Amino acid sequence: MTTLRRAIPGAALSGVLLLTGAAPALAGPARSDGAPSTQAAAAAPTKAQRLAKLKTVTGDSSASQTKWYTALGQHRTNKQAIKKYKFNWDTDYCSWAPEKIAGGYDFSFACYRHDFGYRNYKKIAGKAAFKRSHKLRIDKAMLGDMNRACGQRFWADPLTPAARKKAKAACLKTAKKYYSAVRSFD
Repeated sequence: MTTLRRAIPGAALSGVLLLTGAAPALAGPARSDGAPSTQAAAAAPTKAQRLAKLKTVTGDSSASQTKWYTALGQHRTNKQAIKKYKFNWDTDYCSWAPEKIAGGYDFSFACYRHDFGYRNYKKIAGKAAFKRSHKLRIDKAMLGDMNRACGQRFWADPLTPAARKKAKAACLKTAKKYYSAVRSFD
């Protein structure tokens, strides 16, 4: 408390103490059976909201990829902003294919986001709707993520420009093979 008092001026400290002391009262009444109150239950996202959020983080764009990285960070730090959607974050990355590609390229997060999209759309939308409306987009997003990985420039690149050009071409070729493989699966 002494350290906190030094770090926060008096008026601000009073406000912090007031808010933290009032937090239980602001949370609303608790039920006697231990179940969440109706206020907490009302905050749970609907299926449509879950699908809308899922679409923003599984799209075929670098902006969507950035949103997914943000959501992953929120998941890893247990933030309510993403936790409330109850998404499945399990992954086996690129399954039987290597995630690390010659030249220093890494497809781990492309495969992770792909698994995320597949697992959650199948669960939330259903397998038929997943195949009909979402599979192609998620597969294309994986290809875009891998292509962006192949386009990375390394600050301490040990390869000559000619060798880097060959490594990048090989990376892009591998990305197309991975994409063809996922497209062939049901």
